[in-house]
Amino acid sequence: MSKYRSIAFKIFVLTSLVLVAFALLLYVTLYFILPSFYFQNKSADLNQGITRLLKTLPQEDWTAAVQSLDDFSIRYNALLFVQDSSGKSVYAPFITQGHSLPLQESVTTTEKEGTDSTIIISDPDNLSTHLPAEPEMISYTNLPLPGYESRGYTLSVLASLQPIDEAARMLLRLLPYMALIILVIAILGALVYTRLIARPLIGISQVAKRLAQLDFSERSRHDSRDEIGDISRSLNDLSMNLQQAMQELTEANMQLKDDIQRKEEDEALRREFMDMISHELKTPITAVSGQLEAMLHNVGPYSNRDKYLAQSQHILKEMEKLVYEILDISRLENHRFQPSMAAVNVSALIQEAAEQIQYICELNGIRLESNLASDQWVTGDKRLLSKAISNVMSNAVHYTRSGEQIRIALYADAGHVCLSVLNTGAFIEPNEIPKLFKPFYRIEKSRSRRTGGSGLGLYIVNTILNIHQSEYSLSNTGEGVLFSVRWNTNN
Repeated sequence: MSKYRSIAFKIFVLTSLVLVAFALLLYVTLYFILPSFYFQNKSADLNQGITRLLKTLPQEDWTAAVQSLDDFSIRYNALLFVQDSSGKSVYAPFITQGHSLPLQESVTTTEKEGTDSTIIISDPDNLSTHLPAEPEMISYTNLPLPGYESRGYTLSVLASLQPIDEAARMLLRLLPYMALIILVIAILGALVYTRLIARPLIGISQVAKRLAQLDFSERSRHDSRDEIGDISRSLNDLSMNLQQAMQELTEANMQLKDDIQRKEEDEALRREFMDMISHELKTPITAVSGQLEAMLHNVGPYSNRDKYLAQSQHILKEMEKLVYEILDISRLENHRFQPSMAAVNVSALIQEAAEQIQYICELNGIRLESNLASDQWVTGDKRLLSKAISNVMSNAVHYTRSGEQIRIALYADAGHVCLSVLNTGAFIEPNEIPKLFKPFYRIEKSRSRRTGGSGLGLYIVNTILNIHQSEYSLSNTGEGVLFSVRWNTNN
Protein backbone atom coordinates (compact mmCIF):
# COMPACT_ATOMS: atom_id res chain seq x y z
CA MET A 1 0.00 0.00 0.00
CA SER A 2 1.25 3.51 -0.89
CA LYS A 3 2.22 5.59 2.13
CA TYR A 4 0.02 8.41 0.76
CA ARG A 5 -3.01 6.11 1.04
CA SER A 6 -2.21 4.86 4.54
CA ILE A 7 -4.38 5.87 7.46
CA ALA A 8 -1.34 7.24 9.30
CA PHE A 9 -0.64 9.71 6.48
CA LYS A 10 -4.29 10.71 6.23
CA ILE A 11 -4.57 11.26 9.99
CA PHE A 12 -1.32 13.27 9.97
CA VAL A 13 -2.43 15.54 7.12
CA LEU A 14 -5.95 16.00 8.45
CA THR A 15 -4.76 16.70 11.99
CA SER A 16 -2.16 19.19 10.74
CA LEU A 17 -4.72 21.05 8.63
CA VAL A 18 -7.23 21.13 11.49
CA LEU A 19 -4.67 22.46 13.96
CA VAL A 20 -3.37 25.09 11.52
CA ALA A 21 -6.90 26.18 10.58
CA PHE A 22 -7.95 26.35 14.22
CA ALA A 23 -4.88 28.41 15.19
CA LEU A 24 -5.33 30.82 12.25
CA LEU A 25 -9.03 31.14 13.00
CA LEU A 26 -8.23 31.97 16.61
CA TYR A 27 -5.60 34.48 15.48
CA VAL A 28 -7.95 36.18 12.99
CA THR A 29 -10.72 36.20 15.59
CA LEU A 30 -8.45 37.97 18.05
CA TYR A 31 -7.45 40.51 15.42
CA PHE A 32 -10.99 41.46 14.38
CA ILE A 33 -13.03 40.87 17.53
CA LEU A 34 -10.61 41.94 20.27
CA PRO A 35 -10.89 45.75 19.53
CA SER A 36 -14.69 45.67 19.67
CA PHE A 37 -14.66 43.48 22.79
CA TYR A 38 -12.09 45.79 24.40
CA PHE A 39 -14.14 48.89 23.54
CA GLN A 40 -17.33 47.44 25.05
CA ASN A 41 -15.63 46.28 28.24
CA LYS A 42 -13.60 49.51 28.53
CA SER A 43 -16.81 51.57 28.21
CA ALA A 44 -18.64 49.44 30.75
CA ASP A 45 -15.78 49.58 33.25
CA LEU A 46 -15.40 53.34 32.74
CA ASN A 47 -19.15 53.87 33.26
CA GLN A 48 -19.08 51.86 36.48
CA GLY A 49 -15.93 53.67 37.64
CA ILE A 50 -17.39 57.14 36.95
CA THR A 51 -20.62 56.21 38.72
CA ARG A 52 -18.69 54.93 41.74
CA LEU A 53 -16.42 58.01 41.66
CA LEU A 54 -19.37 60.41 41.70
CA LYS A 55 -20.98 58.51 44.57
CA THR A 56 -17.85 58.28 46.72
CA LEU A 57 -16.17 61.62 45.88
CA PRO A 58 -15.34 63.47 49.15
CA GLN A 59 -17.54 66.53 49.53
CA GLU A 60 -16.50 69.91 50.90
CA ASP A 61 -12.90 68.62 50.96
CA TRP A 62 -11.36 69.47 47.66
CA THR A 63 -7.92 68.14 48.57
CA ALA A 64 -9.36 64.65 49.24
CA ALA A 65 -11.49 64.99 46.11
CA VAL A 66 -8.36 65.71 44.03
CA GLN A 67 -6.72 62.59 45.49
CA SER A 68 -9.77 60.52 44.41
CA LEU A 69 -9.59 62.02 40.94
CA ASP A 70 -5.86 61.14 40.72
CA ASP A 71 -6.53 57.56 41.83
CA PHE A 72 -9.32 57.22 39.26
CA SER A 73 -7.10 58.58 36.48
CA ILE A 74 -4.31 56.09 37.32
CA ARG A 75 -6.66 53.11 37.68
CA TYR A 76 -8.60 53.67 34.46
CA ASN A 77 -5.82 55.30 32.41
CA ALA A 78 -8.07 58.27 31.71
CA LEU A 79 -7.70 62.07 31.58
CA LEU A 80 -9.92 64.03 34.00
CA PHE A 81 -10.82 67.71 33.76
CA VAL A 82 -12.85 69.75 36.26
CA GLN A 83 -14.24 73.23 35.43
CA ASP A 84 -16.16 75.70 37.44
CA SER A 85 -19.34 77.47 36.35
CA SER A 86 -17.36 80.08 34.48
CA GLY A 87 -15.50 77.45 32.48
CA LYS A 88 -12.26 77.86 34.33
CA SER A 89 -10.27 74.68 34.84
CA VAL A 90 -9.81 73.71 38.50
CA TYR A 91 -8.34 70.25 37.82
CA ALA A 92 -6.36 69.11 34.78
CA PRO A 93 -4.40 65.94 33.68
CA PHE A 94 -1.16 65.15 35.51
CA ILE A 95 2.11 63.89 34.17
CA THR A 96 3.52 61.98 37.11
CA GLN A 97 1.54 59.91 39.53
CA GLY A 98 0.18 61.92 42.43
CA HIS A 99 0.97 65.42 40.94
CA SER A 100 -1.57 67.54 39.13
CA LEU A 101 -0.62 69.33 35.98
CA PRO A 102 -0.44 73.10 36.61
CA LEU A 103 -3.06 75.09 34.82
CA GLN A 104 -1.74 76.79 31.70
CA GLU A 105 -2.94 77.88 28.34
CA SER A 106 -1.44 74.94 26.39
CA VAL A 107 -1.55 71.59 28.24
CA THR A 108 -0.37 68.83 25.82
CA THR A 109 -0.56 67.47 22.33
CA THR A 110 -1.32 63.79 21.53
CA GLU A 111 -1.17 62.24 18.04
CA LYS A 112 -2.62 58.85 17.19
CA GLU A 113 -0.09 56.83 15.21
CA GLY A 114 -1.11 56.05 11.72
CA THR A 115 -3.81 58.79 11.49
CA ASP A 116 -4.05 62.52 11.01
CA SER A 117 -6.32 63.11 13.99
CA THR A 118 -4.82 65.22 16.83
CA ILE A 119 -6.15 66.08 20.26
CA ILE A 120 -5.04 69.54 21.31
CA ILE A 121 -5.93 71.12 24.63
CA SER A 122 -5.05 74.73 24.07
CA ASP A 123 -7.44 76.34 26.55
CA PRO A 124 -8.16 74.44 29.76
CA ASP A 125 -10.67 77.08 30.74
CA ASN A 126 -12.84 76.18 27.74
CA LEU A 127 -12.31 72.36 27.71
CA SER A 128 -15.78 71.25 26.68
CA THR A 129 -15.57 73.07 23.37
CA HIS A 130 -12.31 71.37 22.28
CA LEU A 131 -12.66 67.65 23.25
CA PRO A 132 -13.31 65.63 20.05
CA ALA A 133 -15.56 62.54 20.03
CA GLU A 134 -13.54 60.15 17.80
CA PRO A 135 -13.90 56.37 17.53
CA GLU A 136 -10.44 56.00 19.09
CA MET A 137 -11.52 57.90 22.21
CA ILE A 138 -14.17 57.57 24.94
CA SER A 139 -15.28 60.92 26.39
CA TYR A 140 -17.74 62.14 29.02
CA THR A 141 -18.21 65.95 29.44
CA ASN A 142 -19.90 68.33 31.86
CA LEU A 143 -20.74 65.75 34.54
CA PRO A 144 -21.88 67.57 37.74
CA LEU A 145 -19.71 66.84 40.79
CA PRO A 146 -21.88 65.94 43.79
CA GLY A 147 -21.24 68.27 46.74
CA TYR A 148 -19.75 70.95 44.56
CA GLU A 149 -22.90 72.09 42.78
CA SER A 150 -22.68 75.45 44.59
CA ARG A 151 -19.37 76.06 42.89
CA GLY A 152 -20.69 74.86 39.54
CA TYR A 153 -17.95 72.18 39.20
CA THR A 154 -18.37 69.79 36.23
CA LEU A 155 -16.26 66.73 35.33
CA SER A 156 -15.01 65.71 31.88
CA VAL A 157 -13.40 62.27 31.27
CA LEU A 158 -11.31 61.34 28.24
CA ALA A 159 -10.01 57.69 27.73
CA SER A 160 -7.92 56.62 24.75
CA LEU A 161 -8.39 53.31 22.82
CA GLN A 162 -4.97 53.64 21.25
CA PRO A 163 -3.36 50.70 23.22
CA ILE A 164 -5.74 48.10 21.75
CA ASP A 165 -5.28 49.51 18.27
CA GLU A 166 -1.53 49.18 18.69
CA ALA A 167 -1.95 45.63 20.00
CA ALA A 168 -4.01 44.73 16.91
CA ARG A 169 -1.31 46.15 14.63
CA MET A 170 1.32 44.18 16.54
CA LEU A 171 -0.72 41.01 16.06
CA LEU A 172 -0.77 41.67 12.32
CA ARG A 173 3.00 42.23 12.21
CA LEU A 174 3.57 39.11 14.30
CA LEU A 175 1.46 36.95 11.96
CA PRO A 176 4.38 35.51 9.81
CA TYR A 177 6.28 34.43 12.91
CA MET A 178 3.18 33.08 14.59
CA ALA A 179 2.29 31.18 11.38
CA LEU A 180 5.67 29.40 11.50
CA ILE A 181 5.23 28.57 15.19
CA ILE A 182 1.67 27.38 14.55
CA LEU A 183 2.88 25.17 11.67
CA VAL A 184 5.61 23.58 13.83
CA ILE A 185 3.22 22.99 16.73
CA ALA A 186 0.60 21.58 14.33
CA ILE A 187 3.10 19.14 12.77
CA LEU A 188 4.38 17.97 16.16
CA GLY A 189 0.83 17.63 17.49
CA ALA A 190 -0.22 15.73 14.37
CA LEU A 191 2.75 13.36 14.74
CA VAL A 192 1.84 12.60 18.36
CA TYR A 193 -1.84 12.21 17.54
CA THR A 194 -1.04 10.01 14.55
CA ARG A 195 1.19 7.79 16.68
CA LEU A 196 -1.50 7.43 19.34
CA ILE A 197 -4.35 6.69 16.92
CA ALA A 198 -2.81 5.18 13.79
CA ARG A 199 -0.29 2.84 15.44
CA PRO A 200 -2.88 0.54 17.06
CA LEU A 201 -4.97 0.64 13.87
CA ILE A 202 -1.94 -0.40 11.81
CA GLY A 203 -1.29 -3.25 14.25
CA ILE A 204 -4.93 -4.36 14.01
CA SER A 205 -4.69 -4.14 10.21
CA GLN A 206 -1.65 -6.44 10.18
CA VAL A 207 -3.48 -8.98 12.35
CA ALA A 208 -6.52 -8.78 10.04
CA LYS A 209 -4.31 -9.44 7.00
CA ARG A 210 -2.82 -12.54 8.64
CA LEU A 211 -6.32 -13.61 9.60
CA ALA A 212 -7.46 -13.25 5.99
CA GLN A 213 -4.65 -15.66 5.04
CA LEU A 214 -5.87 -18.11 7.75
CA ASP A 215 -2.78 -17.43 9.86
CA PHE A 216 -4.00 -17.43 13.46
CA SER A 217 -0.57 -17.11 15.13
CA GLU A 218 -0.66 -13.31 15.49
CA ARG A 219 -2.65 -11.51 18.19
CA SER A 220 -3.46 -7.82 18.57
CA ARG A 221 -1.79 -6.47 21.73
CA HIS A 222 -3.69 -3.17 21.96
CA ASP A 223 -5.76 -3.47 25.13
CA SER A 224 -7.08 0.02 25.80
CA ARG A 225 -10.54 0.67 27.24
CA ASP A 226 -11.86 2.51 24.19
CA GLU A 227 -13.45 1.51 20.88
CA ILE A 228 -10.07 0.65 19.33
CA GLY A 229 -9.39 -1.68 22.28
CA ASP A 230 -12.83 -3.24 21.75
CA ILE A 231 -11.99 -3.83 18.08
CA SER A 232 -8.65 -5.35 19.06
CA ARG A 233 -10.22 -7.74 21.57
CA SER A 234 -13.04 -8.64 19.18
CA LEU A 235 -10.48 -9.39 16.46
CA ASN A 236 -8.57 -11.67 18.86
CA ASP A 237 -11.82 -13.45 19.78
CA LEU A 238 -12.63 -13.81 16.09
CA SER A 239 -9.16 -15.24 15.45
CA MET A 240 -9.51 -17.81 18.24
CA ASN A 241 -13.03 -18.76 17.17
CA LEU A 242 -11.98 -19.11 13.54
CA GLN A 243 -8.94 -21.14 14.57
CA GLN A 244 -11.13 -23.47 16.61
CA ALA A 245 -13.71 -23.67 13.81
CA MET A 246 -10.99 -24.40 11.24
CA GLN A 247 -9.50 -27.07 13.50
CA GLU A 248 -12.90 -28.68 13.97
CA LEU A 249 -13.56 -28.40 10.25
CA THR A 250 -10.19 -29.98 9.48
CA GLU A 251 -10.87 -32.82 11.89
CA ALA A 252 -14.36 -33.28 10.44
CA ASN A 253 -12.88 -33.26 6.94
CA MET A 254 -10.32 -35.87 7.91
CA GLN A 255 -13.06 -37.94 9.53
CA LEU A 256 -15.14 -37.57 6.38
CA LYS A 257 -12.20 -38.69 4.27
CA ASP A 258 -11.71 -41.66 6.56
CA ASP A 259 -15.41 -42.49 6.36
CA ILE A 260 -15.37 -42.21 2.58
CA GLN A 261 -12.24 -44.36 2.40
CA ARG A 262 -13.77 -46.88 4.78
CA LYS A 263 -16.96 -46.90 2.75
CA GLU A 264 -14.99 -47.45 -0.43
CA GLU A 265 -13.08 -50.24 1.25
CA ASP A 266 -16.33 -51.77 2.50
CA GLU A 267 -17.78 -51.49 -0.97
CA ALA A 268 -14.71 -53.15 -2.41
CA LEU A 269 -14.97 -55.91 0.20
CA ARG A 270 -18.64 -56.32 -0.58
CA ARG A 271 -17.91 -56.71 -4.29
CA GLU A 272 -15.08 -59.10 -3.48
CA PHE A 273 -17.37 -61.00 -1.13
CA MET A 274 -20.04 -61.29 -3.79
CA ASP A 275 -17.46 -62.47 -6.33
CA MET A 276 -16.25 -65.09 -3.87
CA ILE A 277 -19.77 -66.24 -3.13
CA SER A 278 -20.45 -66.53 -6.83
CA HIS A 279 -17.28 -68.56 -7.29
CA GLU A 280 -17.95 -70.76 -4.25
CA LEU A 281 -21.47 -71.56 -5.41
CA LYS A 282 -20.72 -71.78 -9.07
CA THR A 283 -18.23 -74.68 -8.77
CA PRO A 284 -20.46 -77.11 -6.84
CA ILE A 285 -23.51 -76.19 -8.88
CA THR A 286 -21.58 -76.91 -12.08
CA ALA A 287 -20.36 -80.23 -10.65
CA VAL A 288 -23.85 -81.35 -9.54
CA SER A 289 -25.38 -80.22 -12.83
CA GLY A 290 -22.77 -82.10 -14.84
CA GLN A 291 -23.17 -85.27 -12.79
CA LEU A 292 -26.96 -85.22 -13.07
CA GLU A 293 -26.83 -84.62 -16.82
CA ALA A 294 -24.34 -87.47 -17.26
CA MET A 295 -26.49 -89.76 -15.16
CA LEU A 296 -29.58 -88.89 -17.19
CA HIS A 297 -27.76 -89.88 -20.39
CA ASN A 298 -26.00 -92.92 -18.87
CA VAL A 299 -22.63 -91.55 -19.89
CA GLY A 300 -19.79 -93.98 -19.01
CA PRO A 301 -19.29 -94.50 -15.31
CA TYR A 302 -22.18 -92.13 -14.47
CA SER A 303 -24.54 -94.99 -15.34
CA ASN A 304 -23.84 -96.03 -11.72
CA ARG A 305 -26.41 -93.60 -10.42
CA ASP A 306 -26.31 -94.61 -6.77
CA LYS A 307 -22.64 -93.66 -6.47
CA TYR A 308 -22.93 -90.26 -8.14
CA LEU A 309 -26.26 -89.43 -6.54
CA ALA A 310 -24.57 -89.84 -3.19
CA GLN A 311 -21.75 -87.53 -4.34
CA SER A 312 -24.24 -84.95 -5.58
CA GLN A 313 -26.10 -85.11 -2.26
CA HIS A 314 -22.82 -84.50 -0.40
CA ILE A 315 -22.03 -81.53 -2.60
CA LEU A 316 -25.50 -80.09 -2.02
CA LYS A 317 -25.14 -80.49 1.74
CA GLU A 318 -21.84 -78.59 1.57
CA MET A 319 -23.59 -75.88 -0.45
CA GLU A 320 -26.38 -75.77 2.11
CA LYS A 321 -23.82 -75.33 4.88
CA LEU A 322 -22.13 -72.55 2.90
CA VAL A 323 -25.44 -70.78 2.30
CA TYR A 324 -26.26 -70.89 5.99
CA GLU A 325 -22.86 -69.44 6.80
CA ILE A 326 -23.42 -66.65 4.27
CA LEU A 327 -26.83 -65.94 5.80
CA ASP A 328 -25.24 -65.80 9.25
CA ILE A 329 -22.67 -63.30 8.03
CA SER A 330 -25.33 -61.20 6.32
CA ARG A 331 -27.40 -61.09 9.52
CA LEU A 332 -24.39 -60.23 11.71
CA GLU A 333 -23.28 -57.37 9.44
CA ASN A 334 -26.75 -55.84 9.23
CA HIS A 335 -26.70 -52.54 11.15
CA ARG A 336 -30.17 -53.29 12.51
CA PHE A 337 -29.01 -56.57 14.03
CA GLN A 338 -29.19 -56.62 17.84
CA PRO A 339 -27.69 -59.63 19.67
CA SER A 340 -29.68 -61.17 22.52
CA MET A 341 -27.34 -60.34 25.36
CA ALA A 342 -27.69 -62.37 28.57
CA ALA A 343 -25.59 -64.21 31.13
CA VAL A 344 -24.03 -67.26 29.45
CA ASN A 345 -22.26 -70.17 31.13
CA VAL A 346 -19.31 -70.32 28.78
CA SER A 347 -17.94 -73.43 30.56
CA ALA A 348 -20.98 -75.43 29.41
CA LEU A 349 -20.68 -74.12 25.83
CA ILE A 350 -17.02 -75.14 25.55
CA GLN A 351 -17.68 -78.53 27.13
CA GLU A 352 -20.44 -79.16 24.59
CA ALA A 353 -18.22 -78.09 21.67
CA ALA A 354 -15.41 -80.35 22.93
CA GLU A 355 -17.75 -83.33 23.06
CA GLN A 356 -18.82 -82.66 19.46
CA ILE A 357 -15.24 -82.93 18.14
CA GLN A 358 -14.28 -85.85 20.38
CA TYR A 359 -15.35 -88.49 17.84
CA ILE A 360 -13.53 -86.78 14.93
CA CYS A 361 -10.37 -86.52 17.04
CA GLU A 362 -10.46 -90.21 17.87
CA LEU A 363 -11.11 -91.05 14.24
CA ASN A 364 -8.08 -89.04 13.08
CA GLY A 365 -5.73 -90.11 15.86
CA ILE A 366 -5.73 -86.71 17.61
CA ARG A 367 -5.58 -86.58 21.40
CA LEU A 368 -8.00 -84.05 22.97
CA GLU A 369 -7.19 -82.59 26.40
CA SER A 370 -9.58 -80.30 28.26
CA ASN A 371 -8.92 -78.27 31.41
CA LEU A 372 -12.06 -76.21 31.95
CA ALA A 373 -12.91 -74.14 35.01
CA SER A 374 -16.53 -74.71 35.97
CA ASP A 375 -19.29 -72.13 36.00
CA GLN A 376 -17.55 -69.32 34.18
CA TRP A 377 -20.13 -66.72 33.13
CA VAL A 378 -19.96 -63.95 30.57
CA THR A 379 -22.51 -61.60 29.06
CA GLY A 380 -23.32 -62.36 25.43
CA ASP A 381 -25.56 -63.96 22.84
CA LYS A 382 -25.56 -67.68 23.64
CA ARG A 383 -26.25 -68.82 20.07
CA LEU A 384 -23.51 -66.59 18.59
CA LEU A 385 -20.95 -67.56 21.22
CA SER A 386 -21.71 -71.25 20.65
CA LYS A 387 -21.20 -70.72 16.91
CA ALA A 388 -17.85 -68.95 17.42
CA ILE A 389 -16.54 -71.60 19.86
CA SER A 390 -17.67 -74.43 17.55
CA ASN A 391 -15.87 -72.83 14.58
CA VAL A 392 -12.65 -72.44 16.59
CA MET A 393 -12.80 -76.11 17.65
CA SER A 394 -13.56 -77.34 14.15
CA ASN A 395 -10.74 -75.24 12.73
CA ALA A 396 -8.30 -76.71 15.28
CA VAL A 397 -9.34 -80.27 14.38
CA HIS A 398 -9.08 -79.56 10.67
CA TYR A 399 -5.47 -78.28 10.87
CA THR A 400 -4.10 -80.80 13.40
CA ARG A 401 -2.22 -83.80 12.04
CA SER A 402 -2.64 -87.34 13.27
CA GLY A 403 -0.66 -88.07 16.41
CA GLU A 404 -0.76 -84.44 17.62
CA GLN A 405 -2.82 -82.91 20.44
CA ILE A 406 -5.55 -80.32 20.93
CA ARG A 407 -5.43 -78.68 24.35
CA ILE A 408 -8.39 -76.67 25.53
CA ALA A 409 -8.17 -74.51 28.68
CA LEU A 410 -10.71 -72.20 30.31
CA TYR A 411 -9.83 -70.10 33.34
CA ALA A 412 -10.54 -66.84 35.16
CA ASP A 413 -7.93 -64.07 35.14
CA ALA A 414 -8.35 -60.68 36.88
CA GLY A 415 -11.96 -59.99 35.94
CA HIS A 416 -11.72 -61.83 32.62
CA VAL A 417 -12.64 -65.30 31.40
CA CYS A 418 -9.93 -66.69 29.15
CA LEU A 419 -10.13 -69.49 26.57
CA SER A 420 -7.10 -71.00 24.86
CA VAL A 421 -7.12 -73.66 22.11
CA LEU A 422 -3.72 -75.07 21.13
CA ASN A 423 -3.24 -77.53 18.26
CA THR A 424 0.29 -78.90 18.43
CA GLY A 425 2.52 -79.49 15.46
CA ALA A 426 0.82 -76.74 13.40
CA PHE A 427 2.43 -73.61 12.00
CA ILE A 428 1.09 -70.58 10.10
CA GLU A 429 3.23 -68.11 8.23
CA PRO A 430 3.12 -64.82 10.23
CA ASN A 431 2.07 -62.79 7.18
CA GLU A 432 -0.85 -65.19 6.64
CA ILE A 433 -2.35 -64.81 10.13
CA PRO A 434 -4.16 -61.42 9.60
CA LYS A 435 -5.60 -62.69 6.32
CA LEU A 436 -7.23 -65.74 7.95
CA PHE A 437 -9.98 -63.53 9.41
CA LYS A 438 -11.03 -62.30 5.95
CA PRO A 439 -13.95 -64.00 4.18
CA PHE A 440 -13.13 -66.94 1.88
CA TYR A 441 -9.42 -66.74 2.60
CA ARG A 442 -7.74 -70.13 2.94
CA ILE A 443 -4.13 -71.10 3.42
CA GLU A 444 -4.75 -74.01 1.07
CA LYS A 445 -4.46 -72.33 -2.33
CA SER A 446 -6.28 -75.13 -4.15
CA ARG A 447 -9.50 -73.77 -2.55
CA SER A 448 -10.75 -77.36 -2.21
CA ARG A 449 -13.23 -77.84 0.59
CA ARG A 450 -11.69 -81.23 1.29
CA THR A 451 -8.44 -79.57 2.38
CA GLY A 452 -9.38 -76.01 3.25
CA GLY A 453 -13.02 -75.63 4.21
CA SER A 454 -15.23 -72.77 3.09
CA GLY A 455 -12.94 -69.95 4.31
CA LEU A 456 -15.75 -68.36 6.34
CA GLY A 457 -15.21 -70.01 9.72
CA LEU A 458 -12.67 -67.58 11.21
CA TYR A 459 -14.39 -64.62 9.54
CA ILE A 460 -17.59 -65.54 11.41
CA VAL A 461 -15.56 -65.95 14.63
CA ASN A 462 -14.01 -62.50 14.04
CA THR A 463 -17.44 -60.91 13.50
CA ILE A 464 -19.04 -62.52 16.56
CA LEU A 465 -16.18 -61.68 18.92
CA ASN A 466 -16.12 -58.07 17.69
CA ILE A 467 -19.83 -57.80 18.43
CA HIS A 468 -19.07 -58.97 21.98
CA GLN A 469 -16.08 -56.57 22.25
CA SER A 470 -13.80 -59.48 23.13
CA GLU A 471 -10.04 -59.63 22.81
CA TYR A 472 -8.72 -62.51 20.70
CA SER A 473 -5.54 -63.54 18.91
CA LEU A 474 -4.07 -66.27 16.73
CA SER A 475 -0.34 -66.88 17.08
CA ASN A 476 2.45 -69.39 16.66
CA THR A 477 4.03 -70.88 19.78
CA GLY A 478 6.85 -73.34 20.38
CA GLU A 479 4.33 -76.21 20.42
CA GLY A 480 1.95 -75.15 17.68
CA VAL A 481 -0.79 -72.62 16.86
CA LEU A 482 -2.61 -70.98 19.75
CA PHE A 483 -6.01 -69.30 19.55
CA SER A 484 -6.94 -67.31 22.67
CA VAL A 485 -9.99 -65.24 23.73
CA ARG A 486 -10.53 -62.90 26.69
CA TRP A 487 -14.09 -62.00 27.74
CA ASN A 488 -14.73 -59.17 30.14
CA THR A 489 -17.02 -60.42 32.91
CA ASN A 490 -18.31 -56.85 33.52
CA ASN A 491 -20.01 -56.57 30.12
